[in-house]
Amino acid sequence: MSRTLAGSRLALTLRRLRGRFGISAPQLSIRTHVPWHLRAASIAGAVLAVLALAAWAYDTGRRMAGFDQTEAGETAKELRSTNAALEAEVSRLRSLLSGSESNIQIELATQRLLTEKNAALIEENAKLKEELAVFERLAKFEGKGGDEVSIDRLNVRAEAAGRYRYSFLIALQGSRRGKESKLQLQLIVTPKSPATVTKLVFPKTGVADIGQYEIVLRNFRRIEGKFEIPPDYPIDSVEIKIIEAGQIKASRSVSVEEDQNVRKNG
Repeated sequence: MSRTLAGSRLALTLRRLRGRFGISAPQLSIRTHVPWHLRAASIAGAVLAVLALAAWAYDTGRRMAGFDQTEAGETAKELRSTNAALEAEVSRLRSLLSGSESNIQIELATQRLLTEKNAALIEENAKLKEELAVFERLAKFEGKGGDEVSIDRLNVRAEAAGRYRYSFLIALQGSRRGKESKLQLQLIVTPKSPATVTKLVFPKTGVADIGQYEIVLRNFRRIEGKFEIPPDYPIDSVEIKIIEAGQIKASRSVSVEEDQNVRKNG
């Protein structure tokens, strides 16, 4: 009995030894110890290698797709240069346009001034022709007697509703020529219906522009002035009288045609 038990124990021990040191024994691996900083450097190098490989693959893919970064940079540089040139050209054209606008404004102002001067010269020429005609007439009747004072070229025109401007030429004749004479001007406005509307006489008492009705004359002069009447006054004619020392030396009248446009706008 004791022999059987001892044999079984020996068999069990042998079986355990074969399992640990025999063919079916577990494998044993031997590893070399590596410091942690070397491991970290290896891992970083591997990561960098992977990133470089990825960048190379990305750049290769763009080139294969027709996109070159160097060429794109050159194109962008050319575009920036072209844009700068265009901006400079725009600035130059703007300065030229500003100068042209200034020149156009100067030319327009000059043309307007010349037009106004031309109109003034035309008016002055017409006045000189009138004065020449009066001088010719005075020379024609020189020494033949007649009136001492003459009135020519009487004109009355409407400027606005109720406002009128008059002008005429006055001259001394005969022995009075060259001698200073102080005369008074009187305007008589006659209505179209004298039975119902009274005449208006200028100057009125106490008016501020009494000076325009006083005339100092030696030989020849153009007289201009204005007067105002009620806008609804039915004017028919205006008479000019030249008075000296209470005596009428000359008179002239003219019919006045009312301008309907002036009446409406006034």
